[in-house]
Amino acid sequence: MARAQKDTRPIADQATSEAACTYAALILYEDNQEIVASKLAQVIKAANLRVEPIWTKVFEKALKGKKVGDLLHGNTGNAPAAQTAAQTSAPATQQAKAPEPAKEVKKAEEPEEDVDMGGLFD
Repeated sequence: MARAQKDTRPIADQATSEAACTYAALILYEDNQEIVASKLAQVIKAANLRVEPIWTKVFEKALKGKKVGDLLHGNTGNAPAAQTAAQTSAPATQQAKAPEPAKEVKKAEEPEEDVDMGGLFD
């Protein structure tokens, strides 16, 4: 029975691993595939890269149940709530009194003292 060859490619550093997982997730999203660790690993392997398995698991958990398209386009679902909050707080802000200008307190100027610097600036 033939043994599978051991992968001898070096493991990518953190930044490269994150980028590889990000691009792999985008490729899977674009292909309407489910974003799971095994598929991320397949795409990364096809790109001739090698990452720690933890990275694919982290990305799977981070994107699980999320709509990648909404993340890409900035639709987080909080925009209507933010608009409503802004609209309801606007009348309350208008009703609030304008703050009174701060009173300036003049401090009595103290005369400067001559300090002996030991001949530093002589």
